[in-house]
Amino acid sequence: MLTLKLLTVRDFGPYRGRQEIAFSRDHGVFIIYGPNGRGKTTLHNAFRYALYGEILGRRRAEEPGDLANTEAKKQAGYGSFETILDFEHDGISYRLTRRYDEREQPRELALLERDRVPLAQDDMEKTLQIIAPRSVSQFFLFDGELLRQYENLLDKDSKEGEALEKSIERVLGIPIVGNARTDVTELHKSADRLLTEQYAASDKTKRTALSLKEAQDVANRLQADRDEVSRRITDIQSEISNLELQLREQEKSERILGTLDNLRQQQATLRLREQDALDALAELTGSLWKAVLSRSAARRLVAVEEEVETAEAELRDASAAVRDLAHLHTVADCPVCHRDVPEELRRQLIAELQAAASTAHHGVVEARLAEARGRRKVLQALASEDARLVADRDKALRTVRFEQQEVAGDITGLEQELSELGKEAELRDLTTQRLERQTQLGRERDRLQECDRELHDQNLVIDELKRRLRKEQQVQPDPSIELKEEITEALMRLFASSIDAYRHKLRGRVEARASEIFRELASETDYVGLRITDRYGLEIIDSDGEVVRRSAGYEHLVALSLIAALQDSAAVRGPVVMDYPFGRLDATNTARVVAALPRMARQVILLSFDGEFDRTEALRALGSNLVAEYELERITIKHTRIQTRRTI
Repeated sequence: MLTLKLLTVRDFGPYRGRQEIAFSRDHGVFIIYGPNGRGKTTLHNAFRYALYGEILGRRRAEEPGDLANTEAKKQAGYGSFETILDFEHDGISYRLTRRYDEREQPRELALLERDRVPLAQDDMEKTLQIIAPRSVSQFFLFDGELLRQYENLLDKDSKEGEALEKSIERVLGIPIVGNARTDVTELHKSADRLLTEQYAASDKTKRTALSLKEAQDVANRLQADRDEVSRRITDIQSEISNLELQLREQEKSERILGTLDNLRQQQATLRLREQDALDALAELTGSLWKAVLSRSAARRLVAVEEEVETAEAELRDASAAVRDLAHLHTVADCPVCHRDVPEELRRQLIAELQAAASTAHHGVVEARLAEARGRRKVLQALASEDARLVADRDKALRTVRFEQQEVAGDITGLEQELSELGKEAELRDLTTQRLERQTQLGRERDRLQECDRELHDQNLVIDELKRRLRKEQQVQPDPSIELKEEITEALMRLFASSIDAYRHKLRGRVEARASEIFRELASETDYVGLRITDRYGLEIIDSDGEVVRRSAGYEHLVALSLIAALQDSAAVRGPVVMDYPFGRLDATNTARVVAALPRMARQVILLSFDGEFDRTEALRALGSNLVAEYELERITIKHTRIQTRRTI
């Protein structure tokens, strides 16, 4: 079993300088937190590069030079980076160093040390192929954004699903049995050759033996041709799988183009709305200053209204004084109650009324009233301007412009994402390439069937010649060689039947384990388990025993269940590094996945962001299984630092 001890990176992507992540226990969960754009996927690629020397983008393999830290490259004048992975396998310590330097030739160097002793290049490749075969990398390095490859296991016509099926069987160790059958077949051929040589040494059976040898040589050539055709089929299937992966990204680009079209239509509509809002606001521009003063004018108008009322009251009093003064000049009684007024009081009243009834006083009051009424008219005009209308139209304009900014930002982000997917012409060329490969695959499969027929017919010829040699009984071959031939032939038949039996047994084990994990992960109680297909696809089964059409969220749960089951049943085991494992899961299912992480593998490294799950609940659910937490701290946009958050 592969157990991680320490990952060291130097100037890899945003990780400037030398940085480390320690795995202090051989079992448990390690969580690395980082917001979008901080380098979680790059760190996922660091594990991939450290193990396999390759870097994957969302679309295809990328050039290593693209991962050199830009700040360090600018400072040094050249790009370089390094990964060092310390690990154990079956009690033996290893250190795998990979270094990239664009000044050197070759630019990439790799060194594997076993117990501090460097291995030769061939030994390194053989050792890594045993410890962590490249063909099973997707079970060590789980990327939720490439989840579709697991769905292809349910599609019997998917070439990518066929390739994944072989990878699963590689994890389960089925090729080990196949290799044993191949070895036995070679031993059988060797025994056949020795028997043929013994028969050929006798004049009595020489002719038939030479015919047998010639037939065996023909069979060997046919088998070699068949093996070559089978190898080409495997290569073509791998190419088709890669093309299908790229074509799914093309589908993504087409969806992005559709979204961009909608956003650009929204953008055009918003421009029209902006112009309408500007025109509406412009209608008020001529009197805009009045609207600004309207609130102040309204407050001032109250005081002026009081001045007008006061002046009007004084003018009425002056008119009454003129009337009362004329009455007192002609009559001796009171002008209001008509009672007699003493002379002295009458003279006093006349004196007081003369001031109020004078023409001068009347003119002053009228002038003041006219001036107050004029001010009132101006203020009424100012106060009547609708300031709220101006504010509403201004708000409408600002709202439109805010929406424009949001749409423009969305367009920019999608355009950048589209540019990362590749040129449209290049993407459309993928369809043609896939069609060509599929046509080629069809021809090769026809050729494989032809090889099988020819090989079958040739084996019949060989069997007939062997029968004739045995029937003649004129030569007694070496009994030990005969025994070897009989035993190897029996073993060939045994392996032929046992491989299918072994495969069936492993499928049952994977199904049982995956169902157990799935029930822990799924919040829907009516889902009782999973059923495995011939290609290791997993179908959800409900309480009525029927297959359930699963959602995108449950696709994640099924894939995680498969990975956990393979870890439990595999001949090749190791840690699981998870990037984007939650996908479209809701909070309940996410919490269940977090709690079940220790069941996924002996070591689980989770790349996540704060808020993706409830950390408090995670700490409670994981308990001592949570070994350490790290966080990715932003230094600059091109520099991220790996910090220890919490260590248990």
